[in-house]
Amino acid sequence: MRAAIVYKTDGLPDRVKKVLESLSISFELFSEPSEELENYDFIVSIGGDGTILRILQKIKRCPPIFGINTGRVGLLTHSTPKNFEEVLKRAVKSFEVEEFPRITCQDILALNEFAILSRQPGKMVDVAIKLDGAEIDRLRCDGIVIATQIGSTGYAFSAGGPVVDPYLECMIIVPIAPFRFGWKPYVVDMSRKIEISVKDAVLIADGQRSIDVTGDVEIRRSEYSAVFFKKESRVSKLFRRVKFIK
Repeated sequence: MRAAIVYKTDGLPDRVKKVLESLSISFELFSEPSEELENYDFIVSIGGDGTILRILQKIKRCPPIFGINTGRVGLLTHSTPKNFEEVLKRAVKSFEVEEFPRITCQDILALNEFAILSRQPGKMVDVAIKLDGAEIDRLRCDGIVIATQIGSTGYAFSAGGPVVDPYLECMIIVPIAPFRFGWKPYVVDMSRKIEISVKDAVLIADGQRSIDVTGDVEIRRSEYSAVFFKKESRVSKLFRRVKFIK
């Protein structure tokens, strides 16, 4: 068995190496995420949720990820630097994992969300929204967020979207500052196909990668899920995160 250690914080990799050595697991260190991570049996991420999102931007096939949180919230992580040794040992020995769907657009993957924003800051965009080919709405807004259930407490929540159970597979459509009173978010099944028609916009994946887009943009479920070691406290952590944001 081979593990990859992706680290943002110095000092902790040496402690992780000792744990893996005690389990007779070989490992390699990565100071930056790489496509090579697909070739390992699991990944230990040292950083915050952003570090994990950067890892997921680099890989399609996802080995199980164990996160050690050195950031602020850590919804995607499993433990803190204080107590990770025993938690990591239990996770590797049991090797219980869970998968969360990612969404895809223009050959880019996202675990949390895609944000579609005007290329010109401060200028609104005209947006048409289709669901499985049928138009469901048109509006003017600063942009629009298409989030997964995992991303429901991120950008989508800040834009007025609902908090969704992390195990309810769905996509959430949330406008950013819509120029129309009473607009509400949509929550749709993950099997649906969302099309956004927009001009002169930028598409941002998980706050990590961006490309210019114009015309019809299709967002759907990806065949490549994100895989994590199982975390018993994931639901309660999600709701604590919402309280933290408040």
